[in-house]
Amino acid sequence: MKIGIFGGSFNPVHSGHVGIAKRAIEELALDKLIVIPASVSPFKIEANAEYLDGAKRLMLVRAAFNGMAKVQVDARELERGGVSYAIDTVKEIAAENNGAEIFFIIGEDSLEGLEGWKDYNELVKLCTFKSYPRTKESSSLVRQRLGAGEDISDLVPEAVALFLKYNVAENEDTKIVDAVRAGLIRKEGYCPCRLPKLPEFFCPCDEFKGQLADPTFTGLCHCRLYKKG
Repeated sequence: MKIGIFGGSFNPVHSGHVGIAKRAIEELALDKLIVIPASVSPFKIEANAEYLDGAKRLMLVRAAFNGMAKVQVDARELERGGVSYAIDTVKEIAAENNGAEIFFIIGEDSLEGLEGWKDYNELVKLCTFKSYPRTKESSSLVRQRLGAGEDISDLVPEAVALFLKYNVAENEDTKIVDAVRAGLIRKEGYCPCRLPKLPEFFCPCDEFKGQLADPTFTGLCHCRLYKKG
């Protein structure tokens, strides 16, 4: 089995990330690509300039990759907390997938400092690094445009643009969310409106889009996974 690991701050996720994921799956013939938002990047500790909290970043990553074959969004680094080191995550995934060939996906700008990564000599024994060029999209450009009130639809997937524009968040009632997600799994990924939601549960239905665009609407979507306002 070939497994790719694609980690990062994703603050926020953008279309370049999705493009890199698609290239990696195809070029490396991956059986699975695990996308993992970091809790705290070891390269951005001093900046301490978190734009979106972990829960919001995770929600947007799930929305961006929803329905993409062979992609699995993984929250382990957010759940672990603290600084997210690649070695810890690669060790876990290697142990969970005995005998798998593991690739770690990075941007070309990370190549120069790669040997400075924690436990680098051990890391390269566990995985093969594959780098991809920077794209025209970037998280900093998305943040810049949002700060200026400008359109970001050419930089991010549609779901991410909608969630950011209309201040969408996950339902805070975790009991309801867990029940809905369990029901989706039982029903093989289909919500009551018969739209597929697995693996990451984002609902792209026209009803919710209409509710988001309605300035008078606040509250939960019909599946009770997300809320506006």
